[in-house]
Amino acid sequence: LKGRKTLLHNLSGRATPSTLTVIMGPSGAGKTTLLNVLTGFFEKGYDGEVQINGYVRVPDLFNKQSCYVMQDEHLLPVLTVREALTMSGELRMPSATSEERMAVVSKAIEEWNLHDCERVRTCDISGGQRKRLAIAQELVNNPPVIFLDEPTTGLDSVTSLLVVQILRRLAKEGHTVICSVHTPSAKIFSHFDNLYMLSQGTCIYNGPVKDLVEFTSRHNLHCPQYHNPADFICEISAGEHGDCIPELAKEFTIAPPEKTCGDGGKITPYGGQTMSDSDLAEARRQYSFKINHTHQFAVLMKRCWLAAARNKMATPFRYLIYALFGSTIAAIFYDVGNKASTTISNLSMIFLCCCIVVFQSLMPTVMVFPTEITVLLREHRNCWYSLRMYYLAKYIVEVVPCVLPVLLMVGITYYPTSQPLVFWRAAAFCLLCIQLSSVTQSIGLLVSALSSVQMAVFLAFPAMSPAFFFSGFYVQSNVVTPYLRWIHYAS
Repeated sequence: LKGRKTLLHNLSGRATPSTLTVIMGPSGAGKTTLLNVLTGFFEKGYDGEVQINGYVRVPDLFNKQSCYVMQDEHLLPVLTVREALTMSGELRMPSATSEERMAVVSKAIEEWNLHDCERVRTCDISGGQRKRLAIAQELVNNPPVIFLDEPTTGLDSVTSLLVVQILRRLAKEGHTVICSVHTPSAKIFSHFDNLYMLSQGTCIYNGPVKDLVEFTSRHNLHCPQYHNPADFICEISAGEHGDCIPELAKEFTIAPPEKTCGDGGKITPYGGQTMSDSDLAEARRQYSFKINHTHQFAVLMKRCWLAAARNKMATPFRYLIYALFGSTIAAIFYDVGNKASTTISNLSMIFLCCCIVVFQSLMPTVMVFPTEITVLLREHRNCWYSLRMYYLAKYIVEVVPCVLPVLLMVGITYYPTSQPLVFWRAAAFCLLCIQLSSVTQSIGLLVSALSSVQMAVFLAFPAMSPAFFFSGFYVQSNVVTPYLRWIHYAS
């Protein structure tokens, strides 16, 4: 589709500490889009600004003072509920002791009613339990600003009420809580302090929940006595009570500001104030990653090793497949290294071993890593850890288990194919295969991070093809067309 579509129209609002604000509207009204803009998940594609205490939001600082619980709960399937909360606590509570973290985790399990499944893996718990766990993970470090996208979706009425009651308690403790809800019951709706109602990307109500019925009555839209006000305003926003949206929106629509700026550029066109260099430096110091990289790396390594250890099928199959390949190569190329007449066959054997290592290292990474991308994006967005530490831990855990199977295949093929029994030659062959496995893992992580699982499978082989085409096995580099010869060295 060509062209652009405006999803949000001249919106403005305020959320204060100690209040629970709900964003409502029919499907497609722009609730999730608005939350993505407020949280900084969308950095481009809109005009305007988000202000924090009168200052223009600094994205990296704001991310460390807030959390965003998305609508789709993305969890690592191999961890239990308690382990998932514990890992969150270790990464997000740097100044707490182990006993304090365990106390917070135990309190969260009780508070969110997860005690019945705390020893169950997240892949085996119900949708409602997954939703509660996803929220609990983000709240272990008590962030001052909390965003939630439809936290009650998929929950029964009792659990939905429990979630809203906890959010209201957090708000009363001084937090700023903003969430989107589709159609709450009357009982749940009464727990919210403020309502921000959307319809077709415009705001038709912004104010206290208790004043909603009075507001609609002023516009000759009378809510029946025993009717849920939340349902009534949703009916209005869906157009079931006539074309009254433009009239309601007039009261809450702001005009675009003049594109001027005063005070030497410190006051923005939208009335916000930019932070001075000294204030910004102090804020960055205060909200910088308080967990050092060594601690982040240790926690992530523990989590990655735990995930790898619980994949009980992958490791035995990896050894079995490498052993089968090694035995097959040993049988086919038996004694080829002992005769000058079979030199080409010996080179083919070496190249085939390299190909097996490449493909056996590439495909598992391409297939598995995309399933963790959504978890990575959520956790990094909420400042659990730095990307460098995640990649380093992931890379080591992916590469190290491949070393022994590769050595097993080389050990099976080396002697039967009559390769030189010289230590440095055998070590060089082993090192070559291990390096190939390592580089291929990196390419697999890169390809899978840039695309979906389906696209990653299609892109994996083209990504590796230059290394095969210009390896020198099929055609020597001095025969290649001169303007393509550089690829031989680059690949």
